[in-house]
Amino acid sequence: MADDILMLRKYAFPDGICSSEDALALLALNDSCSEQSPEWSTYFVESLTAYLVRGTKPPGRIDDAKASWLMRTIAADGAVHSAVELELLLHAMEVASEVPESLSAFALDQIRLALEPGARGAYHATRPASAGITTFDLAYVWRVLRGAMERGRLMLSPLEARGLREIDELADPEANHPAWREMIAAVATYERPREVLRSGPWLVTDAGHRLTQEVAASRIVR
Repeated sequence: MADDILMLRKYAFPDGICSSEDALALLALNDSCSEQSPEWSTYFVESLTAYLVRGTKPPGRIDDAKASWLMRTIAADGAVHSAVELELLLHAMEVASEVPESLSAFALDQIRLALEPGARGAYHATRPASAGITTFDLAYVWRVLRGAMERGRLMLSPLEARGLREIDELADPEANHPAWREMIAAVATYERPREVLRSGPWLVTDAGHRLTQEVAASRIVR
């Protein structure tokens, strides 16, 4: 796998991921990998994060258009496909200086999907089996909501706060980690101003659209 990554760096993507076609090709390669080494996961996550966050406008930030593309690409029916794509989601959010509330709410919703009776998604596959909120879940939440704590209050948008409440309703109170109740008690909501960072289509070209359809079709078959 290390040799394969070297070949990708040298021949397929010598300048990194530089276009929508490159990004979709890397996603298709990830889908085709039956076994994923740590080296591949790191290359995949860092390459797509660099392109998504820094290589496209607005640089350094994830706006609504970028967030919509990412959610469409890595999830089916709201559930993230794989652990490496879940890590891509989290890492991109950590690297970006700003993300829309829709993306953080989507990330939080992976916990809800893992707690539902018909649990599904990559997060469900990786978390410890528990009817309540665990330290694993708490660490995940803090990765999503980093920087939201202000003077002892967890300042969230109504959309994000609703996501936490839905998780709380599904979780078994007797199995919850004590820190979960403290987190819920600290939630305060406010209306975030909706800044339109980019209104045009993002990562949409004729070739990119065709490749997106091919990737989606392969995942449906899978």
